[in-house]
Amino acid sequence: MLDILKALLPSICVGLLFWYVIRNIFRADRNEREQVDKYYSEIDVSESENNSESDVKMTATKTTDHEKSEHGKGNAPRSHG
Repeated sequence: MLDILKALLPSICVGLLFWYVIRNIFRADRNEREQVDKYYSEIDVSESENNSESDVKMTATKTTDHEKSEHGKGNAPRSHG
């Protein structure tokens, strides 16, 4: 019985170490996501307060067909020097 325990002890220790590291990684990720969500919700609240107090309203602008056709074609001048 003691021989079996001696043979399994390293595997058990490595397994416990792996479990501990993975658990801490998941906890850190969860805590970071909570903090990021809290940060962005605070920004949204402060932006909504600022927008309600200002007279300027943001409106979407439309892109012209010419601007759409110029982007992404790769025909901009490039320097080779």
